[in-house]
Amino acid sequence: MPDPVRLSCVILGFALEMALGLSESAARADEPVATTKPLENSLPEVFSKPEPESISDLKAIESHLKQLLPRLQAATVALRIGEAHGSGVLVSASGLVMTAGHVSGKPGRDVEVTLPDGSRVRGHTLGRNRNLDSGLVQIDGGRTDWPFCPREANVESKSPTVIGEWCVVLGHPGGYQAGRTAPVRLGRVVLVGQRLLQTDCELVGGDSGGPLFNMRGDVIGINSRIGQPLEFNFHVPTSAYQKEWDKLARSEDLKGEGGALLGLSGQGVEAGLKVIKVFKDEPAAEAGIRVGDIVVTFAARRITTMEQLIEQVDEMLPGDEVRIELLRDGKRIELTVELDMKWD
Repeated sequence: MPDPVRLSCVILGFALEMALGLSESAARADEPVATTKPLENSLPEVFSKPEPESISDLKAIESHLKQLLPRLQAATVALRIGEAHGSGVLVSASGLVMTAGHVSGKPGRDVEVTLPDGSRVRGHTLGRNRNLDSGLVQIDGGRTDWPFCPREANVESKSPTVIGEWCVVLGHPGGYQAGRTAPVRLGRVVLVGQRLLQTDCELVGGDSGGPLFNMRGDVIGINSRIGQPLEFNFHVPTSAYQKEWDKLARSEDLKGEGGALLGLSGQGVEAGLKVIKVFKDEPAAEAGIRVGDIVVTFAARRITTMEQLIEQVDEMLPGDEVRIELLRDGKRIELTVELDMKWD
């Protein structure tokens, strides 16, 4: 498959131009929008190609996005919860908003929701999964005609999203700005997992909680983790929300298995956790941890059993950098480990 980063760079200018061109014509949030009407069954042929092959292909992408973007932008909102800012997407006519768990925080918090036209409404946080980084917000007031975008349909709780699929990210980087619609980032899906999607759609601060769409306008994921390289952009897949949707809607504060990976096993000894295996090419090995080392602390917390270490890793998210204190040949050393993704 062609390099998705290169492909995104080729067409980024088209996406940015369209985002600016639609700034004045974006739908007002207080006007009903027919957001549930599906697109034609067949997408333009260019979306089935490895890469655009002609000017006609690029024009087909531009034409399709011009058709698609008004309803996507009408459903994309900015969120303020306490001093934190983030993004979200309306996924029901009753005002239910999908966002990231680290944006929503615990259930029952007050939320200021900024709509695409700059008006503000109140809401409150529902449930979250701290490890998965999923969260829901409900807009208050009882309105039942909010513009929204549908969640991706999935079969047997598995996402139909595939590697190489075209996608669009929206959000409010830097927070909501009057006169600017949610900026558009067009790209490709580069990795697919049960708990995470990775794309080459560049994310920046303020995009957290914003939507990732497929080319039919379905919400396929929510922006979660942002890294420095262009391709280090992670999203919680909609299929992961689906598995515990009712619990989130009931405002439960969940703490399930996390998606972070360390990559070692060990057994408890008097001084801590003795490393008995380090898995090749995984974070522990990359950080320089060796068989025979004794883990004393992980993120400043004392470790004496493998169960404790698993619990601490499960509280983290992929991309987190963690300080680990070790004993090696009787000497105390410290290493920094960047956790990876656990895809299975």
